[in-house]
Amino acid sequence: MSVEESWAKIECWIAQHAPEEPELPGPCTCEDLESLYERLDVRLPEDVEQSLLRHDGSGLTEILPPGYTLLGIERILENRATWLKYATPDDANLAEEDKPFLVPVAELSVEKLMVDTRTGRLGSWDIEQGYFSSTDPLRASLSAALDFVGNLLDSPRPWILPLPGGGELEATDMDLDFPGTLVWTEEPLD
Repeated sequence: MSVEESWAKIECWIAQHAPEEPELPGPCTCEDLESLYERLDVRLPEDVEQSLLRHDGSGLTEILPPGYTLLGIERILENRATWLKYATPDDANLAEEDKPFLVPVAELSVEKLMVDTRTGRLGSWDIEQGYFSSTDPLRASLSAALDFVGNLLDSPRPWILPLPGGGELEATDMDLDFPGTLVWTEEPLD
């Protein structure tokens, strides 16, 4: 499925089940992307670019499990500058030559979802563990993650995501604290 088709399914679910979500940001422009590339010194994979051209991030909406918000262009630049300055010098999980090719595309509190601009593969970074990658199919690319979320939300209730190694997450619109929003929870609701 294309990034556009995945976003269409996600947008439809939000409109139908999560009316309390803030409106998703509009698209960035091609000029915004070119400016981003000049400042990054690398190009983002095509699927990340297509997502930004649909929505310049996801604002406060937690699109990717377990609760990542997608970054818009300005937040990508801010996060990358901070990461390169403070995080990468001590990251034993990364070879020095790999660091320039990693760009944050989503965040969950202090954890960053990073895209390897050479392969499109997603990995995670946090201050305690440093950078780590996974063989999880949801991390194959941003388009794979959006495809999975779109298909999951397009299916009948309950929207259950099995996790590698056991366990599961549920996408819900009936969270007690945030009703009418998209919430990923480890506590399935009755």
